[in-house]
Amino acid sequence: MVDIADFVPHSSVPPETTAEYRGRVPDELVEIWEQYGYGTFAEGFLRVVDPKQFEAELADCIGKTQGDGIAIPIMVTGLGDLITWEPGLGLVAILYRAGRVAGLGTKLKTFLTLVKAGGAAHLSRTLEWDVFPQAVAVQGEPAYEESFIFVPLLSLGGQVRAENLHRRETIPAIRMMVETQGVIGH
Repeated sequence: MVDIADFVPHSSVPPETTAEYRGRVPDELVEIWEQYGYGTFAEGFLRVVDPKQFEAELADCIGKTQGDGIAIPIMVTGLGDLITWEPGLGLVAILYRAGRVAGLGTKLKTFLTLVKAGGAAHLSRTLEWDVFPQAVAVQGEPAYEESFIFVPLLSLGGQVRAENLHRRETIPAIRMMVETQGVIGH
């Protein structure tokens, strides 16, 4: 059983979503959906999201061009990064703010264990999260459907500072970053 002590539920996962994605995503994710639903954890930084909604609204922003071409959105970060499940490869973070991707391991269970055990240090190493808690300290945690986005974008000369982070709806923010910076192919 997956144990995420600081999980804050947002909504339940419809049974039809679970049925549609069972066998396509890791069993641990299905357990999270059934036990917790959609919501946040890791001090509000990681958000378990509806893959169907993110596929529908961001399919052209995911940039999966290699391998079998499958990248299922399963989480976003509080900084507007998309985390996908890619069969045969594992977890991949698309760091739109940095213009690159980062591998997060081949198993969701291992990633969750490392987040739980390593906390801030692990999130810093893998997802460059350091500015997120600084922004939360000043502005409070963003709502479930929001992320902190750099204004101006880092690619347009913005700087990595908490005062440059602004709350934005996550999906439109990702779309805007891709429209401005281009798709990050991987």
